Amino acid sequence: MKLITNYNNDELFFNLFCNLADCILVINNIGEIVYLNPTAERFFSISAIDFVGRNINLLINRFDNVKADHLIVIKNNNNQQLSINLRIHSLPFGQEVYDVILIKKAVEDKKMDDEHLTRLIKEIEDIELAINESSNVSVTDGNGVITMVNKNFCNMTKYSEEEVIGKTHRILNSGFHPNEFFHEMWDTIKSGKVWRGEIQNKSKDGALYWHDTTIVPFLDDEGKAYKYVSFRNDITKRVKMEQALQINFMDTIENLQNGIFKMKKDANGKLVYTMAAGKLMNKIGTTKERLQNQTPFDVFPEEMAKMKHYHYEKAFKEGKRVNYEIELQGKLIYVDVTPIKHKGVVTEIVGSVLDVSELRTTQRELQVNQEQYQSLFKYSHDYIVVFDVNGNIIDINPKTKELFGISNELKQNLTIEDILQYENLGYIKSYLKNATQGEMQYFELEIIQNEEKLCLNMTLLPIVIDGNIKGIYFIGKDITENKRVQETNAYLAHHDELTKLLNRRGMDQILCESLIGAEETNSQLAILMIDLDRFKFINDSLGHLIGDQLLAQIASRLLETIDGTNFFAARMGGDEFMVLCPKLESNSELVLLAETIGRNLAKPYYIEEHELFITASIGISIYPPSGTTVIELMKRADIALYQSKELGRNTYQIYDESMRRKSEQLFFLERDLRKAILKSEFIAHFQPRVNALTGETISAEALIRWEHPVMGLISPGDFIPLAEETGLIIPLGKWMKRKVCEQLVAWRKAGIPLIPISVNISSQRFLQKGFAKDLQNLLDEFQLEGKWLEIEITENSIMKNEEYILQTLRDLKELGVKIYIDDFGTGYSSFNYLKTFNIDGIKIDRSFIQNISSKSENASITTAMIKMAQHLKMDVIAEGVETKEELMYLLEQNCYHIQGYYFGKPCSIEEFEAQFLFQKS
Repeated sequence: MKLITNYNNDELFFNLFCNLADCILVINNIGEIVYLNPTAERFFSISAIDFVGRNINLLINRFDNVKADHLIVIKNNNNQQLSINLRIHSLPFGQEVYDVILIKKAVEDKKMDDEHLTRLIKEIEDIELAINESSNVSVTDGNGVITMVNKNFCNMTKYSEEEVIGKTHRILNSGFHPNEFFHEMWDTIKSGKVWRGEIQNKSKDGALYWHDTTIVPFLDDEGKAYKYVSFRNDITKRVKMEQALQINFMDTIENLQNGIFKMKKDANGKLVYTMAAGKLMNKIGTTKERLQNQTPFDVFPEEMAKMKHYHYEKAFKEGKRVNYEIELQGKLIYVDVTPIKHKGVVTEIVGSVLDVSELRTTQRELQVNQEQYQSLFKYSHDYIVVFDVNGNIIDINPKTKELFGISNELKQNLTIEDILQYENLGYIKSYLKNATQGEMQYFELEIIQNEEKLCLNMTLLPIVIDGNIKGIYFIGKDITENKRVQETNAYLAHHDELTKLLNRRGMDQILCESLIGAEETNSQLAILMIDLDRFKFINDSLGHLIGDQLLAQIASRLLETIDGTNFFAARMGGDEFMVLCPKLESNSELVLLAETIGRNLAKPYYIEEHELFITASIGISIYPPSGTTVIELMKRADIALYQSKELGRNTYQIYDESMRRKSEQLFFLERDLRKAILKSEFIAHFQPRVNALTGETISAEALIRWEHPVMGLISPGDFIPLAEETGLIIPLGKWMKRKVCEQLVAWRKAGIPLIPISVNISSQRFLQKGFAKDLQNLLDEFQLEGKWLEIEITENSIMKNEEYILQTLRDLKELGVKIYIDDFGTGYSSFNYLKTFNIDGIKIDRSFIQNISSKSENASITTAMIKMAQHLKMDVIAEGVETKEELMYLLEQNCYHIQGYYFGKPCSIEEFEAQFLFQKS
């Protein structure tokens, strides 16, 4: 065992011992031999290698009881009995204090040889000189009073020997160390033990310095210290360097993103925090100011403190690394505790603190992702097969196993040929090969499995791990239904879903192709545009479900009509159909087709216990005389269709130029009508209603007339249908209601007795929300009572949206406005509806009045309507009465309210006033 430390003079001392002629042994504070010189080896007949590190009692029995300068008897290794004399000196070597044992063989007279003793003393004095030259030495008595100092002491402290002799070391106290520090030092040396430590002192000139100090007590025979020798070595430079390093170290750990702390046992044996640093410690509220010299129980809630204390004590007692996780300040904190040992004994623990919130979140996400992947793989509706780079199957999900009848346990080296019987496997293998090169592959695959066709959208996805391709995901999405939907959508893109006929797009495509063919072959082509007469009435009256079934049956009849021909039928939208004749042989063929269509469609339809009748108006255009483009042919077929409607419906018309001219006239008429509304180019005519018994004018109907700036006065029959068709009827009705109110106010101001004036209301406006409210606002504006304004609506107006109609009629009743059904008998004609809607009266259409005396059928119907209305206490007005015979018949039926040419035609307001009002007044 070599005793060489970082203390510079140790080697010098051992060299001195080595050359001494006397036996020298050096032992440490626990009695272990750390050195014996060659003389001792020879004296004891032993080898230093064998005995260094062994206890001194092996050589000198009961060494602890031996007193210095006493003669004792021992045996050497050769079993020779030897008488020896011991001298023991305590000397500092490096960082420790050792006992140096000088052994001298006793002479017969038990006295040391004087010459030899003189030499030995000289050698020890030399050693003492060496110590004095290298150390700062002071000697104090038992009370700590300085009795001797060497020159090194004076050089360091800047005090002279005279200034310190008789003083204590308090004159050097820098104030750095607490009183407890010195109490512990004195307790140690008074007990006879050597004290070792580092002390900061202050010199006479105020300079601070550090000493590595060893204090050796000298004991009397009773074991009490009577003198102390202090050995000091200047370590100021080292301490300053350590302090600088400590500052740098603390700066470093204070700026750590994580945290660190230290703990050790205090004087009471409790684990306390001695250091805490790092940004994380501040974030979680465990700053060094809060933790310093505190136990966990001083800082944290009890349960948390118990948990921390458990782990810290475990690390301290067992000397093993421990770790735990805890939640602080909303963060998940991982604490790793490492015990620090000195000479095999744990002296403190060091803990590193990490914020693992994000890490744990990431780990949980990874776990969730893994579970999701497994769940997706297991429960996916897609077909998934996993291949390695050699084409061997690694895994198959349950969906695929079920499809191919594969057992849960896969065979070794299973390949795609083992599960997929497909004639074009070669190109699938090529996709697999491309995927192993890192290219994603997409293709569609159709297979027949279990006698069913399966369409798959395939994706081959390389499995890349650490930049290397480890396998292939073979993923098949079932698109069988999508394919069916695509085929259905492709069909529906060109066909009507309800009737299964071609739709407008499909017909346009075929018409374009047929037109090209007709041009190339110089042949004729014809289109028949078909519009159902009064379909809207049936649809509104019986509901859309009945209407849809009717359309479907009409489509079937169209297909039956053209069956066996090269003709095409289409539903162009709503109740409009079209038939295309791509190759027309003759006009007679076309006429026959139109008549057959009209005849077949006019046959009765039986739908849900309803017997329905419907007719069709047909417009025909022919290529090339009617037009040479698709647009021209379609437009001119529409013109011909419009002409069929004008001629009373249930007929067909072939386009000619006169129709075009009439169509243009309608176009210009619509244009002028729009301008007329803006310019108010209208006048009101009134037609009286007369009590035939008294001849009194009881009311009047307001009728609109158009004063065209070029064509003059235009009757309603020429522009009202156009206004209805274009929606312009609504602003016209608004104008008429306002005009009537203005006239009533004018009569009132003139003192003329007022009579009710009725206004025709379009079903379009009547069915719009807010009609009653708008009428109320108008009456309020002119300060008129509702009884002076009557409205006339058609039967069709009350056949729609029953709840809304009922509410509107109730609102009108509250205003005092009377409601009449105009043209009664031409529509649904249900008295049950009239009763439900609380109608005030009916106006029998003129078609029933004309020639009533000669037409028994008209007479019967008219009589029945009058009787029923009177039974329901409704007012009955007969329209279109022109002859005395018609009047007399009506009077016989007790119908007295008459409107017609017999009493007066519609006339201007001035004429009406002169003929009817002024006479009344």
